[in-house]
Amino acid sequence: MCVVAISLPVLVFGLLVFAFGTVVGSFLNVCIWRIPRGLSVTRPLRSLCPHCGRPIRSWDNVPLLSFLMLRGRCRDCAAPISWRYPFVEGLTGLLFLGLSVLQRDSGPGQVIVMGLVVCLLIVASGVDIEFSIIPDELSAFGLIGGLLAGLLLPQLHVGDQPYHTFRTLTGTYHLDGLIGSAIGAAAGGALVLLFALVGALIFRKEAIGMGDAKLMAVVGAFLGWKVAVLSFFLSPFFGLLYGVPLLLFKERHVMPFGPFLSVGAVLVILMRPVACGYLNAYLDLVMEIVRLLAHP
Repeated sequence: MCVVAISLPVLVFGLLVFAFGTVVGSFLNVCIWRIPRGLSVTRPLRSLCPHCGRPIRSWDNVPLLSFLMLRGRCRDCAAPISWRYPFVEGLTGLLFLGLSVLQRDSGPGQVIVMGLVVCLLIVASGVDIEFSIIPDELSAFGLIGGLLAGLLLPQLHVGDQPYHTFRTLTGTYHLDGLIGSAIGAAAGGALVLLFALVGALIFRKEAIGMGDAKLMAVVGAFLGWKVAVLSFFLSPFFGLLYGVPLLLFKERHVMPFGPFLSVGAVLVILMRPVACGYLNAYLDLVMEIVRLLAHP
């Protein structure tokens, strides 16, 4: 039996990262509830019970623990608390922990950016599941933030790692980062838009929403075209896991695509160097085949 020894400082750090992630997840729940309803995410500062409207006490708002202590019900009105709340809190904590472990070699700046992208994907998915929309506020914030990230952290797009867009383009490091971000946004959005148009022609109705195109543009803006492309082509596999049972047991069905795009994106983000390495190898193979066919 293989036993992995974990030092106390590493264990404490991991617990702190997870705990911080659950706190962030609690705020993401606020965003999921308030943004589609046109409410401010900062006012009121204290969360309210969606059933009785009473402010939630601080000791009843501890991520994960409060849900267990209250047995999933509001202290004041005894209305059931949605399982979405502890799920989002726990998921965010686990993903933050995964990023801190799997992407530790990327540097703190890039890890923070990846954490921000994960948060945007969680909120977008939560809203899409309930309302079948991805709010324009999230897309606009993500696109602007992605371009700024490319400008301020060019290493997201420029360098010799498998996920980088190019080693250099103009010779100006920060400008290259901004260009790499713009290329990622354009590639991610255009890819989804292309499939949306093809789907509309085939099925004579909207197959993929514009919100999904904007979501992939956000992923590309932050993390480059390779991450966006891989995320998009992974997402149908997760969609099938949900969609096939739905088709078998329900006559009518509506399946938002945003959550599956998000799952694909999160997996690629966690395994970014390896995933993009496989993509590069595949593209090299395709280019070699094309070269051989063009010059037999």
